[in-house]
Amino acid sequence: MSLPTFIAVEGAAEDEESFPVSIAWSLSDGSIKQALIQPDEAWEDEEASALRVNELDLEFQGYAPTEIIREMEYDQDDDAYYVAHLHPQEAWMLKLFEAADKEIGFQLIEAAELYEDRTSWEDAWRESLDLLGLDATRAEDQVRALLEAHVQLTGDYPEAE
Repeated sequence: MSLPTFIAVEGAAEDEESFPVSIAWSLSDGSIKQALIQPDEAWEDEEASALRVNELDLEFQGYAPTEIIREMEYDQDDDAYYVAHLHPQEAWMLKLFEAADKEIGFQLIEAAELYEDRTSWEDAWRESLDLLGLDATRAEDQVRALLEAHVQLTGDYPEAE
């Protein structure tokens, strides 16, 4: 069974005016890829996010937006990626692609659309975050919780190779 592809972007601050600092996405086998994002020069002028960038010291770490997008496109199995919530994820994703001078070649869809009952999905996602001690602001933790909620609601597991 192939799992849906989940994605999450972590911003320098929690509002969509900030910029992306980390990204994570799942593969159809349930594994997760994660990368720190090297800030684009245009983002460095944003005063509200300066403190977070200095804390993470992203100047010397992370991958350029073009490298991350290349890897995402290589891994892409479908024309949709599922996110916990569109906002601010969509704004950060747009900034990532603008920095690479590329257009987004997939749709971002809220994960709740995969399930009949949005409330059950939200409950399963929150429960996964709580039970596993995950941080809802971290990209990799969001993706892990999305995968766990999906398995809990559908019983779908990745096929063993």
